[in-house]
Amino acid sequence: MQYKAILVEKRDDVAIITLNRPSKLNAISLKMKNEIYHALGELEADDEVKALVIAGAGRAFSTGHDTKAPPSEHAEFHSLKTEERLFHFDKPVIAAVHGYVLGDGLQQALLCDLIIASENSVIGFIGARAGGLCYGSFTVLPAVVGRMKANELLLTCDQISAEEACRIGLVNKVVPHDQLIAEALEMARKIINLPPLSIKYTKRALSIPLVNDAHKKALEEGWPVIRAGKN
Repeated sequence: MQYKAILVEKRDDVAIITLNRPSKLNAISLKMKNEIYHALGELEADDEVKALVIAGAGRAFSTGHDTKAPPSEHAEFHSLKTEERLFHFDKPVIAAVHGYVLGDGLQQALLCDLIIASENSVIGFIGARAGGLCYGSFTVLPAVVGRMKANELLLTCDQISAEEACRIGLVNKVVPHDQLIAEALEMARKIINLPPLSIKYTKRALSIPLVNDAHKKALEEGWPVIRAGKN
């Protein structure tokens, strides 16, 4: 498949998916999500690929959901199929984030196994501020930063620095911007140099407590009300 909203490259045994709508600050469109979904399938089936890095082109990782998307795309956009494929990707995934890392962009990063952030990152969940829902974070975020901090981030829509995100455990490491991809690749290779089956099943075991269908039900009930203008 040829991609337009993302770039896919391999650096030896590590693949890199780059969100590639820099003029839109990598706002996530349905096209981008569908391309990510297909790329993940291809890379998971590629035995030469041992790990994956996800990054963003231009000045930002992603500012979140493309708010200019037509209403006809909303149902498919919020289906969570891409999020589930990313979360259950059978190889280590590292998000390398910089600039604005907001809303749906942060949600995508949060579904990766590790997050390395540039020191210039501005990080936050903005769903409620935009009259929406941070639908990919309800299950994962409390497990990462704790329930009270998750409540604070999701209910206030505060934006925090990379250093603060690292302090609360939302990102693993903060690095100078010009070292971001190199650090992500180094982390990926550190992991894939370990016994692969041990890594594979450790990753699967770690994901089990975060799989929760209850939040999907809340989303299924909430989105139609919000989209009907009753917010």
